[in-house]
Amino acid sequence: MNNGPKTASRLASEAGSGSVTSGSIAGNPGSWAVSQHSCPASYGGASQATPATSPPRLAAARPAVAIMDSVPGTPDPQTRTAVTQRIIAHVTRGWPRLGQPIVRHRGQFCYVSALLPGHREPTPILRLRYQGSADRWAIGIYLASSGQYTESELPASSGPTTGTPEEGVDDTFILYAGPRTDR
Repeated sequence: MNNGPKTASRLASEAGSGSVTSGSIAGNPGSWAVSQHSCPASYGGASQATPATSPPRLAAARPAVAIMDSVPGTPDPQTRTAVTQRIIAHVTRGWPRLGQPIVRHRGQFCYVSALLPGHREPTPILRLRYQGSADRWAIGIYLASSGQYTESELPASSGPTTGTPEEGVDDTFILYAGPRTDR
């Protein structure tokens, strides 16, 4: 649905683009021109139309908002190594019949698979999403029915959806491999 001249302005401000050009596109497809509406001087705007050949002006005084600043980055190599060792030790201690799990990291995620009895290929079981600390991860379980991981469908009886890597293993492996059988 097109709401006229205010549509481009609203979309630009919602997207945080920093653009001072607002308005609608006018003309025919061969000669697109941006008709500019009045913008406050504090944003560096102007109230005159720009030619079809010049690009819209951008605000220089307003810094871009960093939306992703609050999202933790990826774990450093030392954290990845330590978490991998912790997961392997926890699984081999709690579920010795499974052998050593397969642990791999990609970006902010840590994936854990294991060779379940009666299976020829390792089964994906767990995905941990880094939360800024080696002891704080979002816990996601693999759903074989959809072939995807989910952090929202872990049974409530399993515990919180964030925790240590060991808590993630305990909450998900019990559903795929049964209860722990500590040596």
